[in-house]
Amino acid sequence: MRDGTVYIIDDDPGLNASLAALLRSVSLHAELFQHPQPFLDLGEISRPACIILDVRLPGTNGLDVLDHIRRLGWSVPVVMISGHADVGTAMRAIRKGANDFLEKPVNDTILLQLVQHFISQDASGFACELICDSVRGKLDTLTERERAVLQCMLHGQPNKVAARHLNLSVKAVEGHRINLLHKMGCASPADLVNAVGSCPKATRNPQRCCREGGAFCTTM
Repeated sequence: MRDGTVYIIDDDPGLNASLAALLRSVSLHAELFQHPQPFLDLGEISRPACIILDVRLPGTNGLDVLDHIRRLGWSVPVVMISGHADVGTAMRAIRKGANDFLEKPVNDTILLQLVQHFISQDASGFACELICDSVRGKLDTLTERERAVLQCMLHGQPNKVAARHLNLSVKAVEGHRINLLHKMGCASPADLVNAVGSCPKATRNPQRCCREGGAFCTTM
């Protein structure tokens, strides 16, 4: 099994082949693109991954491609490279979401260190995304009342306090808690709180862990 995929977007076939051989030497898989559009048309990419992106590309600018990558919602690390680097371009690249910027000819050792670091970083980030997606998917199945009861549970409120806060009977709150455990696939209230809090994107405010546009986005 390979350790990760590196997507190289550069119009220089010689450089692409050289970088691919370098990456293969450390068990990384390389996919080569001389034009960015075929890469952007992939729809989804293998994870963990890292992108090596040239600033100057046929018919476009690498900074615009970087913009497009981030608009697609791809959080994959990007290392930008350029044979005509200047401080202004490097700063714009970082502001647009590049993780690093190297000047050509790139130093093989430095590039490998960066790529391996970012592959490891992406592996951790992707695992976090999977956890969050699972949690958000389950939260999406909750009713408005169940969300309200869950918020009370996240704040450590016992049933009597939650019932008073929500203007419900204690029995009704207990019923909602049972439904919550079932929908969230948890064996106990403690497991439920831990499950919601396991989403790294919502560590501080787990009650905000929801799909974009969802209803579970209020705080108490």
